[in-house]
Amino acid sequence: MAPARIYDARYDDSNDFSTENRLKSGRNMGNSDKISTIYGLDASIDYDGESDESDVDSDEDPLLDYDPDFWTEEGYVETTKEIQKICKKSKKVSQFLRFGGAGYKLSVSHQFESSSQVARCAVQPGNVEDLKKIMQVLARHVNVKFAVKGGGHSTNPGFSSTTGIQISMANFNDLEYNSKTENLRIGAGCLFDEVYKEIAQYKRNIVGATTATGVGVAGWLLGGGYSLLTNQYGLGIDNLVEVQVVLPDGKSLRASAERNRDLFFAIKGGGNNFGIVTSFTVKTYPMGSIYREMLTFPMEKSTEVKAAIVNFMNRCKDKKAAIVATYRHFCIRGKKEHKITVDLFYDGPLPSRNPFSELLQLCDEKWLDKQDEADTKNAENFAFMDQLFSHVNDPSRVAGAPLYCPVDGTRLSLQTYAKNPPKVGEENFRARWGTVMVSHFTPKLLDKIEEESKRASSNMRDNQGKTADIGIWPFLPSMFDNSTPAAWPHKKGQPNGPLHICFQWEGENNDTYWIGLMMQILQSIQKVAKLEGCTNDELPSYCNFSLADTPVEDIYKNNLSQLKIIRTKYDPNDVMGRSGGFRIPLA
Repeated sequence: MAPARIYDARYDDSNDFSTENRLKSGRNMGNSDKISTIYGLDASIDYDGESDESDVDSDEDPLLDYDPDFWTEEGYVETTKEIQKICKKSKKVSQFLRFGGAGYKLSVSHQFESSSQVARCAVQPGNVEDLKKIMQVLARHVNVKFAVKGGGHSTNPGFSSTTGIQISMANFNDLEYNSKTENLRIGAGCLFDEVYKEIAQYKRNIVGATTATGVGVAGWLLGGGYSLLTNQYGLGIDNLVEVQVVLPDGKSLRASAERNRDLFFAIKGGGNNFGIVTSFTVKTYPMGSIYREMLTFPMEKSTEVKAAIVNFMNRCKDKKAAIVATYRHFCIRGKKEHKITVDLFYDGPLPSRNPFSELLQLCDEKWLDKQDEADTKNAENFAFMDQLFSHVNDPSRVAGAPLYCPVDGTRLSLQTYAKNPPKVGEENFRARWGTVMVSHFTPKLLDKIEEESKRASSNMRDNQGKTADIGIWPFLPSMFDNSTPAAWPHKKGQPNGPLHICFQWEGENNDTYWIGLMMQILQSIQKVAKLEGCTNDELPSYCNFSLADTPVEDIYKNNLSQLKIIRTKYDPNDVMGRSGGFRIPLA
């Protein structure tokens, strides 16, 4: 892997922080003057890379012949023509991707089948200048819908997908580490898979996603960003130093705590309401040896596991320690399985007073997935450890017997990793996230979570359910002691974390059942959480885990009125209102 580039002080706003002159696979087909059409779209490609008159001078192309049965809505014909010309003049730096091609499919596909939509076409801007021009085109055509996709990990259809024009940020994938400031600049098209691996060579880490596999940096950060490092350093948005943004009118600017402070505030948890972010500069932290283990217990051990979790929450005040426990129910080829997993994480070598000792003592030798000790190597980075455990979220890979994967310090089993390689691409099933925000957990709330998880699993076979997960992710009361001003409310002394739910199933005909069931379970859990004093109406919903019909008022609370004013300043014509997400209204 090529190392990340060291920051050059000559870098300034004129640089666009994107991949220039990078050919996409399958497009460099050799010398040809071939011009093809599909659904009437101009599909000409300059295979020889030479310019011609049509690249620069022509405003009309007689070969453009649109099928009115396909392009029926006002504005799309002209919009597509203009975007094609921008891409053509860029000499493949930016790419227009017609319906049905491989590049198109990669641009519109999401982590889950239910999140993807059939867009009319897709475009992959290759630099800031072309993205500015594309945004200007979209601003002029007021009836054209579009969407912006980073990693495509959202489960809400229409948030980063569209039936209009899909913008894929895949080409904004550069990484630059500044050895003087120890900050990392990340392109908006990057996934955490590559970010964790790249920054590890500098012995640094970032406050990033809990799972690396397939999660896009942009969506995670724009939503707030809970992390295994949150107890130490806050949310992802608390570690933002600067962003570069293309505004809805096509202008580009940088925002930080020193300049364009209102925009910087709004972007930190404000989603895609204010333009398209092309890069994020974040703080990094030293990374040495880290400890991580995944424990899996049969449901019969639930009482003991819950007691151990409660004791961990009550006794452990170490900011480096974190756990994520999940009730998991699977239906694999008609056979149901029920497990409790507990992900243990410590940011460093385990101390002599092991914070996870009670959970580890519950392990029974007969549950261990024993590894060949000779088949190990030192972990390169956090991402490698994360991918080792990524299979616990994938119902097609879960072993029949309960699994216990040992990771001692940075020693890993290559056997286990080879059996469970990270997945790439769209899953062939449907999914939704849901959440109840809580300040803490109590024994009665844990009992309710177990009860509702069993309810979720009761009719999995009849409704083509694949997985039903309800997660317990406790944080310390001090989690927001280092919080920074942001669109998404999180203040010192007001701990707030997601009790998260994820259902996965097959068949669009089952959407109503699973989404309806999730809403019922969320309401039932929230009722008990309120009675236990674990939540209240003042806690803001976390947009990255919220269902699509969550009111925007519930996400931004008292910050909403200020955000309306900021949005009106930067998007007075409501251009971003034609893209998806939790939309902040204009003032």
